[in-house]
Amino acid sequence: MNELINQMAKDAETIPEDNMGKIGAVATDIAETDDEISKIKIRLKKKEDYRRLLSEEVLPSLFSEVGLSELKLADGRKIKVSETYRPSIKIENRKAAYAWLRHNGFGDLVKNQVTCSFGRNEDEKASRLISDLSEKGLEPAQREWVEPSTLRAFVREQYESGRDLPMDLLGAYVGHKTTIKSE
Repeated sequence: MNELINQMAKDAETIPEDNMGKIGAVATDIAETDDEISKIKIRLKKKEDYRRLLSEEVLPSLFSEVGLSELKLADGRKIKVSETYRPSIKIENRKAAYAWLRHNGFGDLVKNQVTCSFGRNEDEKASRLISDLSEKGLEPAQREWVEPSTLRAFVREQYESGRDLPMDLLGAYVGHKTTIKSE
C-alpha cells in the first residue's frame, strides 16, 4: 500500500504546475456547478409546489365561491376547474387493497402474473417445474398489480357513483385541477 502512495506522490510531482492549476480549477468549477444545480432544483421544487397550490386549491376555491367551473377571459384564455383523481396504492397496503378489491367484486382490476426464480445449481428444479407447468398449459411467473390508469378510472367511477371506497387503502386522492388554455 505504501508503494502505491509513494508512486502517486511521484506521479503528482511530474505533472507540470500549470496543469495542476487547471485540474484544480476544473474540479472547483464542477463542484460549484453541482452546487448551483442543487439550488436550482430546490427553487424549481418550490415553484412546482406553489403552482400546485394555486392550481389545486386557490383557484378552485375562488371558482367555488362564485359558482363557476369554467371561465373565458377577455384575452381568449379559457380557465376550467375540474375534479382530479390520483390513486396510488402504497406497497405496504397492496395486499389489503387487492383483498378489498377482490372481496368487493373488483378482482378483475388486479392483474396476476406468476414467475419463478432459481439460484445456482437449481437448474434441475427449474426444468422439472417448467415441465410440470408446461404439461398443464401454464407458463410460470407471478406479479400482482393494478394498472394506474385503470385504478384512476375505477376510483373516479366509484366516487362519482357515491360508493364508499377505502381511500387511504387505495392511496386515493380526489381534488381539483385547473386547466388554462390559450386560444
